[in-house]
Amino acid sequence: MKSIMNKKDFSLLAPFALCCLLFASCQSTKFVDNRTQILADGLEINASDDAFKLYDVDFSGGIDEKSGRSAEEGKFLFMRLYLPNYDNKASSVNMLKKLITLVDPNPEEASHSSIGFSLADDFYGLTLYSTKDLKRESCLNPKSNQYMKLCNPYTSTQTTLAMRVTDQEYEAVKKLIAKDFAEQKVKYWPTKNLIVGIDSLNRKKLPRSKSRLGGRKLKRGYIDPHKKENFFVCSTYLAYVLQSCIKSVDDYFKERNIGYDKVAPTDLYYIPGFKVLFSSTWVDYNIAAAEFARSCPQFEEYLID
Repeated sequence: MKSIMNKKDFSLLAPFALCCLLFASCQSTKFVDNRTQILADGLEINASDDAFKLYDVDFSGGIDEKSGRSAEEGKFLFMRLYLPNYDNKASSVNMLKKLITLVDPNPEEASHSSIGFSLADDFYGLTLYSTKDLKRESCLNPKSNQYMKLCNPYTSTQTTLAMRVTDQEYEAVKKLIAKDFAEQKVKYWPTKNLIVGIDSLNRKKLPRSKSRLGGRKLKRGYIDPHKKENFFVCSTYLAYVLQSCIKSVDDYFKERNIGYDKVAPTDLYYIPGFKVLFSSTWVDYNIAAAEFARSCPQFEEYLID
């Protein structure tokens, strides 16, 4: 041990240990089943749920200058950002979630991210806690996922975003996710959080204009998406997938010298093209999705049972 405890390495030992603890197992969670409820248009909604929000979004527009296509062509790609909560307040995950929030350079809160192809409660995210690292995730059935079953679905929240992409880009993302899900070669690597965490802390010290995703000059930034590695955390994997399949994202990363290996969950809010649709607790995901689609009919076709 003495050989690794030199001055150069000691400064990294504490944050390294904290990042690794984030992914340690926490004690079992007791779900809170008593909720205050109201009925609205036949739908059950939490009366005291401040997380239940529908946002005004406008995906209409003219001709995109780069692609030359109408802004109303193509399909929607979806992303969910999570702020999980645990009844066991003394768990390592809860304490370190606060640490992540502390170093996060963005005003939003999220500690996990996933990607989907409709508004169905069926997304894909990269986590630990089972033999498969890339897993399907359901807010309404968290026990089907080793990571999500540790979370309280009544107090954990999610925010759903969407981006309009070309049909070809949409299919490319689906193909890549399907391939990675089948092969399970991409792995969640906890130490990668050290890279993201230190970079986030350094950015947090900068003015907001420079702390945003791509807001500062980096010596080593942009990574060619063709040079795929197999070790990620949830947000860096999503950034890699988006960059690999969507030209506008790759162009943005290249122009701003952004490396997908340093993208934090809340950074995903700032990838151009994504817009926030709605947010809710996990148990109200389907209700929020249905209410949003009713208020924005162009999304009705994405409500898949």
